[in-house]
Amino acid sequence: MVNEKIASKIFSSVSKVYDSFLERATLGYIHKWQKRLIKNTRIGEVVLDIGTGTGEILNKISQMSPKAKLIGIDVSFDMLKLAKRKVPKAQFILADAHNLPFKENSLDNVFFSLTFRHLNYKELLPDLRKRLKTKGEISILEIPKPPFILYLILMFFMKFLFKPFGLLIFSKEEYNYFIHSIENSLSIEALKTLFEKNGFKTVYIEKKLFGLLVLAVFSKES
Repeated sequence: MVNEKIASKIFSSVSKVYDSFLERATLGYIHKWQKRLIKNTRIGEVVLDIGTGTGEILNKISQMSPKAKLIGIDVSFDMLKLAKRKVPKAQFILADAHNLPFKENSLDNVFFSLTFRHLNYKELLPDLRKRLKTKGEISILEIPKPPFILYLILMFFMKFLFKPFGLLIFSKEEYNYFIHSIENSLSIEALKTLFEKNGFKTVYIEKKLFGLLVLAVFSKES
């Protein structure tokens, strides 16, 4: 399971530069991808964003579906402070995905934007299914696991060549957190299989950046 204390420390330390970093790293395309994911989601009354960060997904939903009740959770209090300033109408809670403070059949939508691979999704999905209403949807923007050979090359660079430089910035535990997130990522087909085995139907899936990024929406089957 993800170490919430390490995640909180990492993302709190980068909270003030997170948005600008993500925009630069994606050449601004992160906004287009998030909007496309939202447009392909059937937004209901209650929307939860897990690992909300600075609240950018909820900010976009508030503009596109102003009547929706918006809730964001994160393990970083510093991120949540920025999110509240950005989306005052939303409710933000300091919590982790594996201890959700919501009743069964209470959520219409759950969003993950670059957070799903950090979680213990095998435990999380059955719990989310209980908390989602019938036909509720889970929407994901994520970096999938690359083909096997590329994955081996990437892990070689991360574990050996990049590690000395990474340890100049992060502690060993923090650097290993990022390596684990890569190891924990799923291929697009594995992502679909995971959801379908847990009682969800794939309603939308789209590759971006030649398959280096995936947008996906899964609906809870009754």
